[in-house]
Amino acid sequence: MKKKIIRTFLPCFLAVAALAGCSGTESSSAASSQTPNVSGNPSSETSKNNFDASQKIKPYTRDTTSGTRDGFMTKIGIEKAKSDDSLLKTTVETVTSNGDMISKVAADEYGIGYFSFSSVDDATKQGVKVLKYADVTATEDSILDGTYTLSRNFNYCTRTESDVNNDTKWLIISAFVAYTKTTEGIQDIASEGGLVETSTSTKSWDAIKANFPGIDADHSSITINFGGSTSCEKVAKALSASFSKKSGNFIANHDHHGSGDAFKYTQQDGNDHKYDIAFASREFNASETLADGTFGKLCTDGIVIGVNKANPLTNITGEQAKNIYSKDGTINTWSDLH
Repeated sequence: MKKKIIRTFLPCFLAVAALAGCSGTESSSAASSQTPNVSGNPSSETSKNNFDASQKIKPYTRDTTSGTRDGFMTKIGIEKAKSDDSLLKTTVETVTSNGDMISKVAADEYGIGYFSFSSVDDATKQGVKVLKYADVTATEDSILDGTYTLSRNFNYCTRTESDVNNDTKWLIISAFVAYTKTTEGIQDIASEGGLVETSTSTKSWDAIKANFPGIDADHSSITINFGGSTSCEKVAKALSASFSKKSGNFIANHDHHGSGDAFKYTQQDGNDHKYDIAFASREFNASETLADGTFGKLCTDGIVIGVNKANPLTNITGEQAKNIYSKDGTINTWSDLH
């Protein structure tokens, strides 16, 4: 079946670097010409911006409940570090969200961090430069076709029908999940950076809403609580704002702190099920035993690596990132990237 990609924006912020030596590869034999050059010569961007390559790199990371951290650490080759801070350099600083990560790197000339592709617009506006990864620019096409390899899925989960124990509320939750697969839902996802492949047979909300009798009634007294991943927050808010208008104007309450909260606060025993619908910017793991029919994939997202705009670096490899973050890594200053 013919497929098309629904995705509408990515600013062309990754221009070709002025320095031929500002790209990196995995090959040590070609390091002098193909790895990032951050010292340059007197006419280089380095000198022009007075960037001191002898300074120590300041790495930033997300906390251990973050799906973005999970995807990043796994992809660069230190999977166990997704949940173990002791495997990282002592210089690594933990931040609380995508927004916090972007703010920290924007304010730190020698900082480096990672965040969701869906946050690229915010990052560039604040002064963060997004790097190529293994010589590939993160775009909607390169993420979906797999040539940009630093990516992961956004997933959703809900409370169970028996736990909700409210027919009207369960109607809205079920209809919301169905809405995310419609042409309108996909456009909402795309509007906030989520990437979706959709077949030409994808139906509109009007074509399927009859499957949810009563969804058009007044639901302005009903609150649906959303939470989980901060990477998914903008997509989730776009979906809930749009869908509320189509389903009786229910109240959408958002409280996002990390992917680890998704299962914990929807279905995990012994915890208050304070979220009706939650999101994880990673796959649910084996210990997160979700009931059949209550979870699934929402869209695909890339993870991008960013540095301060004053940094002349334009490209980084997974091996280099690993050596910046890992406690056994050999890259400690920007000049070590030579």
